[in-house]
Amino acid sequence: MDMYTRIAEHYDLLFPLDAQVVSFLEKEMMSLEIPFDRYLDIGCATGALLSAFSGKFRHLYGLDLDPALLSLAAKKLFPVDTGKTELLEASMADLDTLFPEEEFSVITCMGNTLPHLELPEFGPFLESVSRHLEGGGVFIFQIINYDRILDNALRGLPTLERGEVTFSRYYSLLKPNGRIDFDTILTDPEEELEIENSVELTPVRKRQLEEYLYSAGFTRARFFGSFSGELWTPESFLTIGVCS
Repeated sequence: MDMYTRIAEHYDLLFPLDAQVVSFLEKEMMSLEIPFDRYLDIGCATGALLSAFSGKFRHLYGLDLDPALLSLAAKKLFPVDTGKTELLEASMADLDTLFPEEEFSVITCMGNTLPHLELPEFGPFLESVSRHLEGGGVFIFQIINYDRILDNALRGLPTLERGEVTFSRYYSLLKPNGRIDFDTILTDPEEELEIENSVELTPVRKRQLEEYLYSAGFTRARFFGSFSGELWTPESFLTIGVCS
């Protein structure tokens, strides 16, 4: 069973939508000089961003590989949604197949989704994103700052505590294949539940991302270290890219 399927029922508790994230994205969207037509959220999980921006776009698309998360997204969006939002169970590598001709005003890829790709997949994926971005549109992504993780040999992230529910997160050291193991333990005492998961991630550095982005056809990439708008530094907790 997939890692996210196993924690799906706790997902919104662990990762509630932060108003600061919405504010940051709205600010970037408002700077666009094109109509808000189509929005694509890659790795949409339970649909929080689709719900937040439903009133801004004519058409919205949420893409995720996990059916349990998409089921929760559907409950959140439908039947309130008027039919302008579509949820797709597919890999982020399938953009060209899913959308042979469509272009999007805004494409987002949040929640550390990108590192699920293997390093050779980054270039083709970002080229596909660039092809599907409308002229004048923006691609915004957010991952953990792996420069900080690798340079300091950090072995994990802070444990999330939501009441009695905890979510512990650990990293392995860099493996010969260039990836790291991301091990998690979800504990819910009330439900007498303990769920252990492990998934491989690619700890991609900012410099590598810049190279892939410009090779993919993007002409501008701004990097931030938090959703408060602080510029990126090697010690930032996050790596946020705003690309056009």
